[in-house]
Amino acid sequence: MAAEHVPVLVVGAGPVGVSTAVFLSHWGVRPLVIDKRDPTREPPRAGMSLRTHEIYRLMGLGPAVAEAGWIGYGATRGVVRDSALGTTMGRLDAPEAYLRRHETASPADSRLQLRHRRLLHVALDELRRRDVTVRFDTRLVDFAADGTGVRAVVADTGTGARREITADYLVAADGAGSGVRKRLGITMPDREVIEQLNTAFYSADLGGFAEEWQAHGCFVRNDKVFAAMFSMDGEKQWATAIMDYPGKPAERTELSEERTVELLHAAIGDDSIEIELHEVNAWEAAVGMASSFRQGRIFLVGDAAHVQSPAGALGMNTGIQDSHNLAWKLAAVLGGVAGPGLLDTYEPERRVAATASLALARGLHEGFQSERDGLSDLHARMAATYLRGMLCYGYPEGAVLTDGTPDGAPDVLENRGWPGYRFPHVWLGSGASRVSTVDLIGTSWTLLCGPRGRPWRFAADAAVREFGIDLRCHRIGGEAPEVTAEQQEEFCVAAGIEPDGAALVRPDGFLAWRTATLDPEPHTRLRAVLGELLDRR
Repeated sequence: MAAEHVPVLVVGAGPVGVSTAVFLSHWGVRPLVIDKRDPTREPPRAGMSLRTHEIYRLMGLGPAVAEAGWIGYGATRGVVRDSALGTTMGRLDAPEAYLRRHETASPADSRLQLRHRRLLHVALDELRRRDVTVRFDTRLVDFAADGTGVRAVVADTGTGARREITADYLVAADGAGSGVRKRLGITMPDREVIEQLNTAFYSADLGGFAEEWQAHGCFVRNDKVFAAMFSMDGEKQWATAIMDYPGKPAERTELSEERTVELLHAAIGDDSIEIELHEVNAWEAAVGMASSFRQGRIFLVGDAAHVQSPAGALGMNTGIQDSHNLAWKLAAVLGGVAGPGLLDTYEPERRVAATASLALARGLHEGFQSERDGLSDLHARMAATYLRGMLCYGYPEGAVLTDGTPDGAPDVLENRGWPGYRFPHVWLGSGASRVSTVDLIGTSWTLLCGPRGRPWRFAADAAVREFGIDLRCHRIGGEAPEVTAEQQEEFCVAAGIEPDGAALVRPDGFLAWRTATLDPEPHTRLRAVLGELLDRR
């Protein structure tokens, strides 16, 4: 039997793997996804961050995510209590400026909550609609890669029947214990175990007391347990991380069902509440990065590339953003509009982003361990680190042409763009025609110009003909949407350009290049910029 051929083979059908497939199919590449298990049967775990909501919105899945999710209180608000039903001892809110920044940084709703299992269903529904194949109960048995492609052998976990698959590229989204990473000999030399924990997933009717929290989660501290409680569906599904209790061993220890329910009752503050325990696991809270995110035609994304604890809730999200970064580049190379050098920018860009995300996890865990009597100050101190890891990370090198970004990272509270950073959200227009710059950019190469930047449109049209890319040009001022003088000024400040300048934004929404003023030869300049960014020189 001839080998089945696909452009991209995605190994792992968790949130990162299926997101990879959604993004690839959005940009015109139909991958194949395999997984040795069915991840939809697992308890709901991680939740979507604001940036991940924004990305799914740009994929056209905002309404589906909103329907599957629920409105909560945002990721930056927490409460400390002596029990879930008990007395409030403090709050873990970020300072007001950071709360406001989180609430206004995106056109997506910062209050929207969605856990990974519902996200899986949203993504799988979209993949079915796009006729993308996802095969559960299919494990990767063997693979080899050379300069022309990847040859893999997969097997049905039930029957053992094998088949051969060839692919142009392989994306490993197979988790922290990645078999692909291990087979490649890629190590994780800086992996550090921070804490040993148990997490319980359960159903319980806790009434409306969670409304009293006015928070994303509740940290419980009493003489029986130190735990963190989070809603998994806005109703009766819960997850509780049991961080400490009297007599807790230093090593990883499994908890019996009886002991788990006892500790959960201590955290809730009412022994009479019925608990249906779905799963309790013992695990290591660890952080670390792989020594490489790529080997030839094989790429690591998510936990396969970097592991982090759930502290800060960015692990899944950082992985999804890995795949978002990689997918448009793979699509561009497979589609012939970019040279293979574009793929070399994946690792340096995402390694910086993962470093920012892991810094949050480390900082929070250290705080949980050392400051249990002063948790109210922890979120305040980590507010900037959270925004940096979640949304405001930047790429100092990669598919970016810098123009003198200040030493160190820009202030996360400033709504200003820099090459290598996500283009800021600015509202343009009013009423039914109001649109965010984020949505205006969408998922295409976009040239944004000031009100006196008409010559850039002709340069963009010429670049489309020459490079064959989907490049759109919007002049902010004088075209739809109609904008006020104040909005024109806000846009120019956010873009860092004068009224005749231009900013080039990548398909993933990151500012790739800008010029503050009109170039004497706009077409020549834009051609040179795109040639360098697309490895088409």
